[in-house]
Amino acid sequence: MVDTDRVRRLLVMLERYRDLLAEGGPDPYRRRHLVQTAAQICIDLANHVIAADGHRTPRDYGDAFRVLAEVGVLDDGLAARMVSLAGARNVIVHLYAEVDDELLARSIADGGLDDLGAFASRIAALAG
Repeated sequence: MVDTDRVRRLLVMLERYRDLLAEGGPDPYRRRHLVQTAAQICIDLANHVIAADGHRTPRDYGDAFRVLAEVGVLDDGLAARMVSLAGARNVIVHLYAEVDDELLARSIADGGLDDLGAFASRIAALAG
């Protein structure tokens, strides 16, 4: 069973990071941190739902969103975009010298914030 208090706490945090990303700003390192943290919150939420409901174990962070699509929590399009977010998180964490800050900023502006909101809505629905 999903721990509704934990899910709600994480959703509040995600909303805060989404709001900070929406504010924008010129500092690419701050943006990287915000994207990395928002992505990690989404990954943590996905893995919590998967474990709580007894779904198959994801192979990696991105696969957690595929599992949520398989069980009907996410549609395939949103799941694919969340997989990309998990990939961006991995690049930020492990290959930080290779991050294209302009591409990251465009992805946020071109629907990334909407995807975070859509993901949060789907997870919130599970927590009641």
